Amino acid sequence: MLYLQAALRFLARNRLFATLFATGLGLRVLTMLGFPPSIWYAGDSISYVTSALNLSPGISRVSGYSVLLVLLRPLHSFAVVTGVQHLMGLAMGVMIYAVLCRRGLPRWGAALGAVPVLLDAYELQLEQEILPDIAFAVLVVAAVTLYAWWEDARRPLWASAVAAAALGASAVCWPVGLPLLVLLILVMIVRRAGWRPVTAAVAAGAVPLLMYMAWYNQDHGRYAFNNASGVFLWSRTMTFADCHVIRLPADERPLCPDKPVAQRQAASLWIWQRHTPLAHMRGKFSVRTNRLAGDFARRAILAQPLGYARAVLDGFAMTFTWNRPPHPNQLMSERYNFALATHDWDHAGRAVAIVRVQRAYTGGHLADTRAVEPMSGFMVSYQRFAYLRGTMVGVLLLIGLAGLARWLATAGGYRRRREWGGPALFPWLTGLAILLVPVMTADYSLRYVVPAVPAISLAAAFAFLRPVPVTAVRQVPPPRTAEHEHVPDRLRPAAQVDMSTPPATSNN
Repeated sequence: MLYLQAALRFLARNRLFATLFATGLGLRVLTMLGFPPSIWYAGDSISYVTSALNLSPGISRVSGYSVLLVLLRPLHSFAVVTGVQHLMGLAMGVMIYAVLCRRGLPRWGAALGAVPVLLDAYELQLEQEILPDIAFAVLVVAAVTLYAWWEDARRPLWASAVAAAALGASAVCWPVGLPLLVLLILVMIVRRAGWRPVTAAVAAGAVPLLMYMAWYNQDHGRYAFNNASGVFLWSRTMTFADCHVIRLPADERPLCPDKPVAQRQAASLWIWQRHTPLAHMRGKFSVRTNRLAGDFARRAILAQPLGYARAVLDGFAMTFTWNRPPHPNQLMSERYNFALATHDWDHAGRAVAIVRVQRAYTGGHLADTRAVEPMSGFMVSYQRFAYLRGTMVGVLLLIGLAGLARWLATAGGYRRRREWGGPALFPWLTGLAILLVPVMTADYSLRYVVPAVPAISLAAAFAFLRPVPVTAVRQVPPPRTAEHEHVPDRLRPAAQVDMSTPPATSNN
């Protein structure tokens, strides 16, 4: 009875968030019922499940997500996997709401900060897919929440360490997590967190990375995360690289594109299509090809820095368009729609691979995506309007930036290294990095925007907190020594009596 009363009191105090949470929960139930047991993203999903079945990291992608699939494999159900991912989505909403309330935002404002995570249709779609994006996002939100929960001077040592460990774990789900870990360390250094928290963060963040590299070495004989980082960077340069300008050694010349720049396709397509120079290399993701492709990319960027900058800015600008851009082409961009969740994207050879890994993971059962009416039809209609458009993401990013500027412009704000930039600094940099790093190292993708939204929403909400001026220093009383304990003021020496208030006067 006491627990029920406490729960009712909590709901009464947090009615708006409870309503939004219940709505988000209902939408997730509809998604699971409408598209059981999960949605497959072709070769990506196959590779992650294969790594889980073989207990071996893939060479074309980091396979930290496969560890989650291994842990859930005894249940033999992809519906369980997507159910866990939907719970992760709800957990992100709770963390956002909790940390915003903790830092002083009104409950209604904190609830609004959680809306994009709880209700966005493309968030729901990714939670239903066999992809690492949601696992990555929940680790990042956990790290940001832990870091923002306390003011810098009051943050416990363990919080900095766990936040860094979460970012290290996110890096083995998606490589973008590694720059986020570096950002956390830099923010702590700039804001003078102290050598102990910084050391603890570096050590804790390194643990998941070292464990993954040891796993990779055990199976592939070298300490690395994958054999693809150079290949992806090479694909980034394919939209501007001119081999008449770049000085290339003979072994890198086979990687030169043969089409004029104006006729070239999107960067990401150069990895997977059969008519590109990479397709003619011996072993697309071999150690040698990865090294040659990485060297080619670095030469291209140094020889044509303006071309590289233009390619990055063009990709970054796609993030903020009102309508979702058809990139890298119309068909690929439509993969993220519920309406095409049951579409057969793959040729016969890959279809055989999907059947094989599905049967192996489920214990012999197929796990083809089904569209079940009326739930699927409702979610298809919902997705047409209930999502955060790119322009809205840009507005939230600008609000967060304005909050940083406002905090810095507060009296003495530029000199206050301990709270430099306020609580929005790390979330804002995190959201920006998640948007920017992929277009710098590979290409723009619609699905890469979704994991950035929680951090960007947090930073925008923090912008509405009132900065504390540097002159508003707390008056901390001097520490009491043993000789002061239990001694009445009337028995102390005159210099020790509190004179901050005048003595009471008699009315007699």
